[in-house]
Amino acid sequence: MDDLPSSGETLELMRRRRTARSHTREAVPLDAVAAMLEAVRWSPSAANRQPWEVIVVSDRELQRGLRAAFVEEAAERDPRYRVVTERQADLLLAPLVLAVCGDERTKESFVNADELGEVVQEELFLLTMGAAIENLLLMATACGLASTWIARAARVPRVRELLGVPPWLRVVALVALGRGVPPGSREHMRRPMAKKVHDNRFGGIADS
Repeated sequence: MDDLPSSGETLELMRRRRTARSHTREAVPLDAVAAMLEAVRWSPSAANRQPWEVIVVSDRELQRGLRAAFVEEAAERDPRYRVVTERQADLLLAPLVLAVCGDERTKESFVNADELGEVVQEELFLLTMGAAIENLLLMATACGLASTWIARAARVPRVRELLGVPPWLRVVALVALGRGVPPGSREHMRRPMAKKVHDNRFGGIADS
């Protein structure tokens, strides 16, 4: 047990994780890719169904196609939407992009799927996929990488086509990865937990 990280080291890793807005062109090491995929593998999942499938995208032409599809989808929308989309689109040209997908068929394989109903099945599915992505992001940080979780691009139909995603898989997110320094802004500031924690019931204040 001596080789396990302390709680302080684990918390410091979480604090170092940032959402990157740009990357250098330095390639992502293969051992870092393997570590991130292994981190996904050990994510918690509802009923241990492990619905994740990951597409590792390093081909530059394919990445440019993903970027174009993302921008084209926003072309007919309002200006603010387009501006945000174009900023995110450039991240799809990072040294590496991981498309994190989920097998929707696993929702029906829960032991009590009928009793749960579709709404709860969907909640469990998304919670599972969120946990997998968080594991991936933290491992990326541990490997010295900058990462960005991009959800909107995953909903663009053309992205599915470019990646050859079968009907039973949902592209939940694209994660852009590379070397780079995240922006120095207030974006990463966190509110004190003392204002977010409640004692026994919502609004309950713990005795000091």
